[in-house]
Amino acid sequence: MWKNKKCLGLGADACLLLLLAVFAFYINRDIEIKGLYMDDLYMWSCYGEQSLWEFAFPIGTSTRFRPVYWLATYLQMAIVGNHIDWFVPFNIVCNIFVAASVYYIIRKTARYRLLGFLGGICYLASRFAYYQIGQALGLMETMALLMSIWILYLLFRYLNEANYRTAAELVAEGDRIRAEEEAEAEQKKGMDQLRALLGGEAEPDKPKKRLHVRLLACGDWRFALALLLYFLVVFVHERYLCLLPLFYLALLLKLFNHKKGFRRAYFRENLRHWIAPLAVFALIFLIRKLCIGTAIPAGTGGTEVTETFRVSEAISFALSQVLYIFGVNAGPEHLCGLPWEQTPALIKALTKLSVLALGVICGMFGVVLLLQLSSKEKKDRRQFFRILENVLLFLLFIAMCIGCSSVTIRVEMRWIYVSYTAALIFCAYMIRVVGDYYRETAAAPSEEGNVIRKAGDVVAEKIFRPWVVSALLIGVFGVYTALSVYTNAFYRTYFPKLYFWPDQLRMNSLAEETYEKYGDDIFGKDIYILENSYGMSDFYKDTFFKTFDKEKKAEGTEVFFADSAADIPEEAIRSGNIIVVQEVPEENGYRDVTEEVVSGSWQE
Repeated sequence: MWKNKKCLGLGADACLLLLLAVFAFYINRDIEIKGLYMDDLYMWSCYGEQSLWEFAFPIGTSTRFRPVYWLATYLQMAIVGNHIDWFVPFNIVCNIFVAASVYYIIRKTARYRLLGFLGGICYLASRFAYYQIGQALGLMETMALLMSIWILYLLFRYLNEANYRTAAELVAEGDRIRAEEEAEAEQKKGMDQLRALLGGEAEPDKPKKRLHVRLLACGDWRFALALLLYFLVVFVHERYLCLLPLFYLALLLKLFNHKKGFRRAYFRENLRHWIAPLAVFALIFLIRKLCIGTAIPAGTGGTEVTETFRVSEAISFALSQVLYIFGVNAGPEHLCGLPWEQTPALIKALTKLSVLALGVICGMFGVVLLLQLSSKEKKDRRQFFRILENVLLFLLFIAMCIGCSSVTIRVEMRWIYVSYTAALIFCAYMIRVVGDYYRETAAAPSEEGNVIRKAGDVVAEKIFRPWVVSALLIGVFGVYTALSVYTNAFYRTYFPKLYFWPDQLRMNSLAEETYEKYGDDIFGKDIYILENSYGMSDFYKDTFFKTFDKEKKAEGTEVFFADSAADIPEEAIRSGNIIVVQEVPEENGYRDVTEEVVSGSWQE
């Protein structure tokens, strides 16, 4: 029976994860990368010209140090090879792994598979995914998000781990055994002295039985794994240095869970936990200092945080991120696609309705906290403080992620993705708390003597069963999910207005009109780009077509700029060994005019 139930659960997990994977490909079906651009092209040029060691550890040659990410992206580019259009499917698959993690974490945190599935749908549908999917470098944001939410979850489990034996009990047992050993040693010492006086030999020492208190019941391995992920995530993106206070919050809350008389002993036995986060933090700073000459993270767009930081601006950016989480596009058009002021009334109304759905969940959660705090039962008040601890953990994580993204010169939507994902997990946790409270406090039907119960009482008991409350809240979250998917799908149609999207579309068009049309025949040809009003640099000209070559060289292929077809040398035209593309600004792309130029019909 147990095996059948477990198999059914695994089957349900597999089906829901498959649905998430299908949805991930569907929601991102319009995003394409056919030609590399900007940071993607620069990263590829490093990959094509450097060894693995030089690429992953550019000591002294870079303002950033992200070896964990660079190792991953080196592997990514090796897998993709010259199939540039594989970057989007690769990114989608990576994002599916994150969605699966969101599903798992919510299922473990809230105990409902359906909630995990809805959370995964919200995650995948979010407009914040534009960079993770639409750029090869989106892998960096995906990795950082994945590691950070696992840090949150591991610390959540560490904080809430049920101790089969408390730290106080373990420490007390250790002290008792130590005292017994000392008493035995004193007794043996006295006997040895007596034997010496009588001319006898001392009794040989017995092996001592020492108790090493490791507090394994307190979930040490989760804390250690979270610390390892912290070390790694900083070398994916340095802004996650901000998560350090999260570890000390968990340790403080864990300490306060013990009785006052045992806190000092617990702290002494648990001292390594307090030292480890600071040691890792110091190690990270030392590595950064030795490798790039500075421990302070650089700002966005080549700026320095120490020069551009303004308190008022940081507060404004933080508030805008909170609005983003609740569905409001609080930034300018080039950063969010469609500002809130220009959003249609219907989308505004649906966004407000989704906020109302979240308000219902938060409101019921707040009522439960008040009921527990005001309860006369000691168990309820204890539970209130345990829930409050988890609330502090979630809020600190979200606050740290928002704070570290608010200290630079702008707020990009991709930075809000991790805060939004943590908010989804927090919302699922609130639903669990409300459901658990009602389940524990719902009175079971009882008969007192021969008192006849009213029909209304029976009806109320049948309607307001414990599972009904959870079902209602999951339904409310389902409404939020539906509204979120619809509004985010609408905002996704405005991706072409994001700051990098038009140029990416141009590079896609250039790839379509050259490599996609001619294949490997482009290598060895002269490629003429007419007009160049887009301002393609020499770096693009020298590197763009190398990405399609398996050898990463594109030998014999040269790119030239010309104001018109009349500027193309006659001998080049007669040779037929050319490809000519013309800019089409009204379509934000290129058009292949090789046939017209070679035949001379371009003059007409």
